[in-house]
Amino acid sequence: MSPPKIVASATAVPPHRFDQETLVRIAGYADAQRAGFFANSQIEGRHLYLDPETFAPDETLDQLQERFARGALALGAEAVRHAVERAGWELPDVDFLATTTCTGRLCPSLDARLIATLGLKPSIQRVHVGDTGCASAMVALEQAHNHLRAFPRHRAVVVAVEICSAAYYLDDRLESAVAHAIFADGAAALALSTTGEGPGIIEHRTIFRSEHLSAMGFEFPGGRPRVVLSKDVRRIGAAMMQEMAETLMAAQGLKKDDVRHFVLHSAGRRVIEQARRLMDLDEAQVAHSRRVLRHFGNMSSATVVFVLEDVLRTASPTPGDWGLMIALGPGFAAEGALLRW
Repeated sequence: MSPPKIVASATAVPPHRFDQETLVRIAGYADAQRAGFFANSQIEGRHLYLDPETFAPDETLDQLQERFARGALALGAEAVRHAVERAGWELPDVDFLATTTCTGRLCPSLDARLIATLGLKPSIQRVHVGDTGCASAMVALEQAHNHLRAFPRHRAVVVAVEICSAAYYLDDRLESAVAHAIFADGAAALALSTTGEGPGIIEHRTIFRSEHLSAMGFEFPGGRPRVVLSKDVRRIGAAMMQEMAETLMAAQGLKKDDVRHFVLHSAGRRVIEQARRLMDLDEAQVAHSRRVLRHFGNMSSATVVFVLEDVLRTASPTPGDWGLMIALGPGFAAEGALLRW
């Protein structure tokens, strides 16, 4: 049986784009140390789902939730429509929908709202992956992959959407300022089928290092989401990317030189640099991750799909090429897939 393939991808971002200087001002940071997090991030600009004319950093919980719900549905629907169109399908052709987000909660969940908004068929099967952080697009991708192995004639869509700006928390902690300096809003969707052209998903792997459970995630003081982001993430994450790469390659008896495309989550400047060093990659092999970080920032779960899109657009993969797709998330977890064109 042919492995499930990624036959199309699409991304969506909010209309308003902000440079880092503007965001320092909006956030209200006046000290050089916190402003330096923005200036040294290697991010030129980010898209946020907010109106610069009306935004104030003291939004209430209700305002945050309303903005998350509105933005997640708008961007998620846009990404799904474009992915389905690029796959050459119609929306009623979709048999399975996997959604994911970690920057807000909805009930009915995001999948149910997208089914209604997009007019997907009432018999569609679905799953929502929540609270899995930046790695959750890979978790959702694995659910779609498993579904297509069970139902090879089906067509599946994965959509990851994050409104990270609805999880901004202004306090005195330096880690909050670091999070504000890198996270952004966006959505990405993948269309999968066992037929058609595109990279096949040959292997999936998950690696947990539970001793680092507290290194990254969210806490909710007073009900308001606040990012937990230890400075150890750059070290832990890069080492786990290396471990995941070695695990995936060993599953098929591959060496690093056999892999042409590295689709690595743009977690941040220092994570990319550490991963490049540990994995012995050259600058060209991490250029896609750097480019996404520079132009979009870290959009949590959606980011790794933006990197894949950059690879598809600029690297011109050819049949037989191998690729590694790896993202990191709280838990602490690495989620990866071995791709072959």
